[in-house]
Amino acid sequence: MDSSYSQYEGLAPPQLSSIFQLNILIQLKRNAALLLVLTGFVSCRSTWNQTKEQTFYNACLDDAKTWAASPEQAVTYCNCVISKIKQKYPNEQDALKQIDSLVLDKDLQACKESLNK
Repeated sequence: MDSSYSQYEGLAPPQLSSIFQLNILIQLKRNAALLLVLTGFVSCRSTWNQTKEQTFYNACLDDAKTWAASPEQAVTYCNCVISKIKQKYPNEQDALKQIDSLVLDKDLQACKESLNK
């Protein structure tokens, strides 16, 4: 008999079955823990793509053109805003859920204030 199975010699079949079930349960728990960790990494990953970013940027630019002193200032402002939104909300859906509160966000207001310096 193979020496790797020597630990099971002399065990009755029900005992052997329990050991194998326990080993399978341990493996399932390890795999479940690994799956949770990997899911966490995937959910933290950015979901912004070029189209979504461009949509936000265009909306920002349309608004900024109404108050900015120049088109260049509007572009500078929107680049700052998009950068800060993506940093704060790596998931684009989270940014959409917070769209109303973004107007009052201090980090985004700092983008506008930096234009006047």
